[in-house]
Amino acid sequence: MQHANFTQNFPNLTLLGHTPLFLCMSPKIFMTCLKVLCKCHLYYLSQLITPSGTHLISWTAYWTAYIAHLIDKRSHSLPHKWYLDIKATTTIPNSHDRLYDCYVCFPSTPPAIDLVPGVTTTPKNRHWLVTLDENDAPLFGKQLSVQPKKDICIIVHWISDCLSSPGDVICLHPCLGCDAHVSFPSANKYAAITPRCTFKISLLKSLILPTNCERIRQNTTEVVSSYSWADLCDTVILYYRRLNISPDFSLSPFSDSIDDGNSFRSPPLCDLTSLPSPVILPSGSHYRFYTDGSLINLGSPEVSMGWSWVQIIHDAGYLNSVATYAHGTIRNWPSSTRAEAAPIYAALSVSLADSTISIYTDSQAAIDGLRLCASSAYTNSHLYCKTTNFELWASIEHFIHAKRFMIYPVKVKGHDENYWNEFADSLTSSAHHSDDAFLLPVADYTSMHHIRLTYDDVVCESNPRRFLKLYYQATFMKDLLSLKRFQFTFYLCNRNDYVIDWKLTWFTLNFSPVHDASFQAHHASRHFTFKFKLFLDELPLLKRLKITRPDLYIDLLTCHSCCDRKEDLMHLILCSKCRLAMHQILQIYQNHLFFKLRKAGKLADTDPIPILRQLSSLSCWTIFSAN
Repeated sequence: MQHANFTQNFPNLTLLGHTPLFLCMSPKIFMTCLKVLCKCHLYYLSQLITPSGTHLISWTAYWTAYIAHLIDKRSHSLPHKWYLDIKATTTIPNSHDRLYDCYVCFPSTPPAIDLVPGVTTTPKNRHWLVTLDENDAPLFGKQLSVQPKKDICIIVHWISDCLSSPGDVICLHPCLGCDAHVSFPSANKYAAITPRCTFKISLLKSLILPTNCERIRQNTTEVVSSYSWADLCDTVILYYRRLNISPDFSLSPFSDSIDDGNSFRSPPLCDLTSLPSPVILPSGSHYRFYTDGSLINLGSPEVSMGWSWVQIIHDAGYLNSVATYAHGTIRNWPSSTRAEAAPIYAALSVSLADSTISIYTDSQAAIDGLRLCASSAYTNSHLYCKTTNFELWASIEHFIHAKRFMIYPVKVKGHDENYWNEFADSLTSSAHHSDDAFLLPVADYTSMHHIRLTYDDVVCESNPRRFLKLYYQATFMKDLLSLKRFQFTFYLCNRNDYVIDWKLTWFTLNFSPVHDASFQAHHASRHFTFKFKLFLDELPLLKRLKITRPDLYIDLLTCHSCCDRKEDLMHLILCSKCRLAMHQILQIYQNHLFFKLRKAGKLADTDPIPILRQLSSLSCWTIFSAN
């Protein structure tokens, strides 16, 4: 009768697949809290169930997600009798809010909780991370020190009881010390509060955890996430295990039967029709490729990068189990790592979709690159451009995900009399001069991104910041060396052109590129040292030119300032007419050098005075206007 009375003023809640709240509560409490439930727009039990569908949302989670955001939360604290009544009716006692089977409501589609990979973080942007330990238990912490290139991150350990209460939102508290602690003496440099417990984790096996706290302060004792462990458990475990690549070092033989060619062949994602195709195996078979790369004549116009891959099928009647092979070359940005990555790209480009592939290589850089592909590092806009050969690796990553490959990188020892590795090495060496070597088309492996940096019709695959810095420095040096002072033959035509541009020389010695945040103090020291060496050793004084270009050197060329002495380094220092400028240049360099030594001494906690005394005693500083 009570249900009949209040249902007249309550909306019709007969929605298929959803349980109305009045079926989960006692009639008395439901009538008492009816206005509160309507105000909160709570009508179904599914509104109070975690995305996993197996646990009731805790009161803390509901408070954090809804009540804490109300404007009048301070003056009207909502009662929670209705919540306690629902919990008593729907959850199993002492089960951490797990629902009875009759109330479990699995979603039609799995919850889409996308957490950002931890590998996207930088040393400047520190986040809360979640990963797993060796027992697949969750580990939480705040980033302290990040080394992306080494895949290392030191975090401040925070603990949670999420395993005992998976339905509750994750509440973190500082760890006071545990067995996972790894000493980190420099922790005080990165944190305002000295952490009690720190340890190392892998960036490739961690995810960024959303929380309500961006910075740990003196009074921070609790940090709350917007998710429960029941929400994140599957996401974190699948991501952690997906990156846990365990190569198959066994050489178990393939099946003797070879496919007749009727198997489905996924069309290649790029036009590489000239490449040999691997021998097709039955569905579910394991493909094995030995790959190798070679770089020759680096630093000369004849530089070349060769590559090769060899498909191995045991016990199938092939000579030495070599089923087929391919070799070729790749252009631009020469490096040994690029040469090792090229055959991986070539092999994956002609492989069938949904294949399991083992890549045998003697290059650790190639194996590390394949592991980064598993974390989508090369298509992430914040990270990919910081990696050399990122366009080539992004194409490899695209093949792995688009063709649904299962890749197992296997490290083999180079020059260890492994027949297949030696065979791949010989193919690579022959690719440099072979007429049938296949040149990988640049347009295919540089088409993964809509925006590309090109210079002189070459797509940039190096760190753009480093590339622009080198270009600027090279342009500056070109302008310096293009002065007529550095072009010896001009003096033979016009004596007035044979002068030193002291303004540009002064600017060169005092120039500090502060536009780049990566230009740190130790870089500045090397920068000034190089410029001073250039000034003293590389200026084309006549004595030096006589050694390098005896065909152009004549005895008539003398000091332009006094015109009575041959221009050598000693005369340039002692010349009475340019002594003042030389004294100023050496004095400014001495002051800067001594300043850097004092600063370095403070950072290293070392007394720099003995070094300064040794440098001060050198005769090169004893230049006075009275000399």
